[in-house]
Amino acid sequence: MKVKKFYTPVQKRIIGRRWGSNAVYRQVQEVLMLWRLFLATFTEYGLGAEELAAFEGDVTRHVGLLSGRPGAVAAKMCTLAEREETIHAAWTWVSMVTSALGVAGRSDADLMVQLNAARPTDDDDLLWAVASLENLLSTRAPVLAASVPVRKRLDEAAPLRARLEVIFGSADEAKRQTVQDTAEIDELDGHLYLVMRDFYDAGRAAVRAGLIDRPLSTFRFTYLAHSPSRRPAPAPEA
Repeated sequence: MKVKKFYTPVQKRIIGRRWGSNAVYRQVQEVLMLWRLFLATFTEYGLGAEELAAFEGDVTRHVGLLSGRPGAVAAKMCTLAEREETIHAAWTWVSMVTSALGVAGRSDADLMVQLNAARPTDDDDLLWAVASLENLLSTRAPVLAASVPVRKRLDEAAPLRARLEVIFGSADEAKRQTVQDTAEIDELDGHLYLVMRDFYDAGRAAVRAGLIDRPLSTFRFTYLAHSPSRRPAPAPEA
């Protein structure tokens, strides 16, 4: 079962920056249709008329922001490709380092515990995770095979952290808040994504319970689907 997390406004902005606002809008329309259609079932999962009304209110505000601030939406779109590239590079680096350390960890219980503690679970974990894995790789280098490119991975870590700092760092976040339109849209995009994620989780649970006669794929993101590069590698086994 997934661990539920509390998200601050800043974390919602970070999530909202992953996708264009127009893609969020298209996904919202699919969710609204399904929520209204299966409202009685979703009420059993705590997503009843009150939650639907609150979501509809957020959607109305979202539409107003998109139509009233086209410049902010355009500015957001210009940075999405760069963010995607950085996050892809970070997950690739993480997968290489965790794989190499995981091999050594099969015969070293302490290393495996440290490795699993350093692993990211979501994009907004990447900044601290890269720093933690860099430190772990440096201290545990002697137990790795000579063929593992430890120096190369360590040399990549600092510039990668600098790029991640631009996306996730608190200093840059304060700078970006001066562009209030973009920040507000990002935060609302992130909020809508989180509500839709909970909705889809409940929808799949209802399908598995036999309460909704639809394929599981009905309750999955289409316009906001994660790319494979975003997903963490499987946890190494002890």
